[in-house]
Amino acid sequence: MSQDLYNDQWINIDGNYVHKTAIIFDNVKMGKGNWIGAFTVIGSNGEIRGKNQDEFEGFVTIGDNNVISEHVTIQRPFESTATRIGSNNIIMAHSHLGHDVFVGDNCEICTGVIIGGYTIVKNGAKLKLGVTVRNRLVIGLNALIGLGSVVTKDIPDNAVAYGNPANVKA
Repeated sequence: MSQDLYNDQWINIDGNYVHKTAIIFDNVKMGKGNWIGAFTVIGSNGEIRGKNQDEFEGFVTIGDNNVISEHVTIQRPFESTATRIGSNNIIMAHSHLGHDVFVGDNCEICTGVIIGGYTIVKNGAKLKLGVTVRNRLVIGLNALIGLGSVVTKDIPDNAVAYGNPANVKA
């Protein structure tokens, strides 16, 4: 494939590089220097049993210098004012961030991670391949969640946790 063909796939939107197949809703506010991959959807409504799609409001805010790979979905908030992604994060392919999620700065969200609604992922956290995080949890500052883990309870700052269910290891 020629380099020109590859370059034709990207659109510069206010200092962000967005693949032309990505869907970015009007409720998304982005900083600068972000890369948004192919077939990514940012700003769609979440799914909450018993709630109408027209009840969702608020914004998705994305800081600066994030890499959001292909086929990632990030939902708009239901109750808070913003689903928030900080700066300098990498969110790898096929990951899902539910409504009202907060991701701090310098986080690594690996391929296939699912983060349930209302979850907080603090600065520097690393969620490895295929991690599933139940809704309404807190993943602590600089925490590391191991490959394929299922997180069912809060993870403290600086902890290493893995397994199904994920447990903090000494």
